[in-house]
Amino acid sequence: MPRPIGEHFSATRMISATPIPIVIVGYRNPRDVAECLKALRESSADPAFDVYICENGGMAAVEALMPSLVGADGPCDADPAPTVPAEIAVRFAGVHRLRLRGREAHVFVAAATENLGYAGGINAWLRILLTGPAFPGVWILNPDTQPDPLALAELVAWSTARRKGMVGSRVVPLARPEIVQSRGLRWRPLLGSTEAVDYHAPSSIEPDPDALEARIDAPSGASLYVTHACIRSIGLMDERYFLYFEDLDWGYRAKSHCGVGYAYKSIVPHHGGTTIGSAARRSARSQLSVYLEFRNRVHFVRQYHHTWLPWTLLVLFTRSLEFGIVGAFANMRAALSGLAAAVRGETGRPDRILGHHRPPSVPLAEGRSERNGS
Repeated sequence: MPRPIGEHFSATRMISATPIPIVIVGYRNPRDVAECLKALRESSADPAFDVYICENGGMAAVEALMPSLVGADGPCDADPAPTVPAEIAVRFAGVHRLRLRGREAHVFVAAATENLGYAGGINAWLRILLTGPAFPGVWILNPDTQPDPLALAELVAWSTARRKGMVGSRVVPLARPEIVQSRGLRWRPLLGSTEAVDYHAPSSIEPDPDALEARIDAPSGASLYVTHACIRSIGLMDERYFLYFEDLDWGYRAKSHCGVGYAYKSIVPHHGGTTIGSAARRSARSQLSVYLEFRNRVHFVRQYHHTWLPWTLLVLFTRSLEFGIVGAFANMRAALSGLAAAVRGETGRPDRILGHHRPPSVPLAEGRSERNGS
């Protein structure tokens, strides 16, 4: 049964002296990144944190991003001691070191040497962070989010109190915070799709944590906190997905080894994640995102639900034809091409498709695998 707000854990119980890394992956979306950092400036002083940004658009994209961050209205100042540790500098094409304005938090803005995809961008920073001093956990955050001040504190408090290795937030639409966008992800084998748990449910009711966490297969990739110990146990994100389903895959591994939780009081407003419910939305979606969603669903099923593979291929073939029914023939071809690539066993960055289509933002503003009924 739903419970009134405020009955469970409070972030005020948690004290952490070690800065928590916040890792953000961007792709030529400076406004999103700047607005996200402005929100993080208002975060609670406890726990302390630093921000690590991987810009997948290259050094030119980083240089375009900097005026949004350090300008008069930006959230950052140049660091008075801008030396970048050698282990960071050698792994990226270029790195800027900043500080959040009015805060002690460092902000590292790094240019990937190539488009690493979402998982690759996260892992590029995690590989560096894991060689340094131990941290309690890391917060993976989409750039098109504007977290509430206690969002991180509540994630850490919930992880500690409930002994969960991976914890997600209450993700809500930025324009409609009174409804839930996602409490987490759940895989539906019969439909061959992912469901956003409690999509459009009222956000004013706090669900029973035991019942809800039993329903969640993974936190939403828009905001998830994973402990240092859990990362050591399950490994990094799987870069074979490149984009889409890497969050569900990571959550599947965490649920088996470390436990998956949901911190109701960690509120993260999010621009993206809307459903593709109309002909206009289907035709507007990028062919790259359609291709990868269909390809990666098959890859995910082959890994975790292999007995469902023939059924999933049939379902996805039917779903691909739905694009044609609404006149989105280019996306129908992209879906069928993604299925064919999956049957061939293709994984990783789809260079053949990237060569013909401008890549979307990473993570996509139009929604990742947490989209309802994807």
